Amino acid sequence: METIEKNHYEAWGLVVSLAELHQWELQNHPLLDTLTGRHLYYRLAQESVNKEYVLTRAIKDVFGSMHYTEKALRTRMRQMEHEGLIDAVTRPDDARSKQLVPTEKFNQLMAVHAEQVRKIFDKHFLLIEK
Repeated sequence: METIEKNHYEAWGLVVSLAELHQWELQNHPLLDTLTGRHLYYRLAQESVNKEYVLTRAIKDVFGSMHYTEKALRTRMRQMEHEGLIDAVTRPDDARSKQLVPTEKFNQLMAVHAEQVRKIFDKHFLLIEK
């Protein structure tokens, strides 16, 4: 019975932490206000971890599963480009297509976001990096 209660508390701690993070994102991270913004941000963040991989990706590959219209994603990409978060550059291996390259501003935004995630989860958990 004690194990069930402990697991229940840990699960609630995760949910509470996610809720707090969501609130912070809404107040401090305008790009994450929309589903298309969230989708592109997290796709780019995920791919930014491996720099060589990002630089070989065409824009159409970043769209992932098409739960969103191409028009909506392109509109959000233009907004991100206008805000200086990404550059859409011609691919060196195929001049007919472009690739998204996160800028230093995007990387700084992601670092602030990651630090906030750590702070929030530190309240409920002991985080040990693998």
